Amino acid sequence: MKIILTEIEKEVVRANRIHGKFHSLHEGYAVLLEEVNELWEEIKQRNTNLPAARDEAIQVAAMAVKMVMFIDS
Repeated sequence: MKIILTEIEKEVVRANRIHGKFHSLHEGYAVLLEEVNELWEEIKQRNTNLPAARDEAIQVAAMAVKMVMFIDS
């Protein structure tokens, strides 16, 4: 579990470095929804690429963390 949480943390740091922090709940929701949709696209594949689906799930978790960070700030 610790490895997964470390990956999520790294993704949050990477995303903040590239895109900055969320400016609103609406932005956070839109980004989170985009990541969920990308995960769903991977899942819908006839032969789901598990490593790609895992990467998308990490991104979903990271964007949820960014949302909490925005709310807490």
